Amino acid sequence: MSEPLQPLPPEEPKMEFHKPKPVHSWRELLTEIGVVVIGVCIALAAEQTVEWLHWRAQVAEARTAIANELTSNLVGATLRLRSRGCAQRRLDELALVLDHAAKQGSLPPLGDFGIDWRQTWLTGAWDGVVASQTATHFPDGQMVDIASTYQLLARMDEFSRQEVEGWSVLYSMVGPGRRLDPASEAGLRAALGQVRTYSNVLDSMSTLLIERFATLPLSLDGENRKQLAGAQSRPLSDIFICRPIGTPPAAYGQGYVNSITLAPARTEAAIKAMRDIAAAARR
Repeated sequence: MSEPLQPLPPEEPKMEFHKPKPVHSWRELLTEIGVVVIGVCIALAAEQTVEWLHWRAQVAEARTAIANELTSNLVGATLRLRSRGCAQRRLDELALVLDHAAKQGSLPPLGDFGIDWRQTWLTGAWDGVVASQTATHFPDGQMVDIASTYQLLARMDEFSRQEVEGWSVLYSMVGPGRRLDPASEAGLRAALGQVRTYSNVLDSMSTLLIERFATLPLSLDGENRKQLAGAQSRPLSDIFICRPIGTPPAAYGQGYVNSITLAPARTEAAIKAMRDIAAAARR
């Protein structure tokens, strides 16, 4: 008895290669070229669209970051201008104290008298935008306006440091009373002029900052507006230089102390936070 026939295995499909059709006329050649060109154009257009959408999103994020940062700077500029009268009166008081001391030959007992509104003028958001090359994708006019605003802030930060240097010299007057020699008097008068000059310059720049911001293509969210409203309504008594001069300390060399930055509750909270971080790291 013969064995049954086994079915043959299916043949593997063979790859077919189509030879390019010969071009028989210029019209067919141009058609083939046109198809290739259109395909390339579509691919390039798609790539450009994706890139445009990417940078559009980056610019939108950059605008938000810049608006947040400039809001912090505007709060400082607002508080500085609102307390300008306090600062000018305090400088007048110190000038009278110095004049009287020069006649008497000694400084009177003098307590903590504060300094002009101290503001750190922030530029980190814009620095990041420039470093990431996002700034180059802003419209030309907008990029120039924003860049010039941040150049103003950089100058304000430089002048702020020099203003504080002058205030630090004036703080050598704070103490229980001591003899005033001619060299000390000359140094204090120079510092008084330095502080008044930089105070006026920074007040003028703060005004310019507010004016420039009003022309920038930036929108503020609710939190930004809340911060600015708070700066406009904040009691002047919260600003150190608008308070009465404090009680004279028992010794000289106190230096300027920011009572807000070094408040005991804030200091203790910072120490506790570091303890928590250290404890978490040991786990």
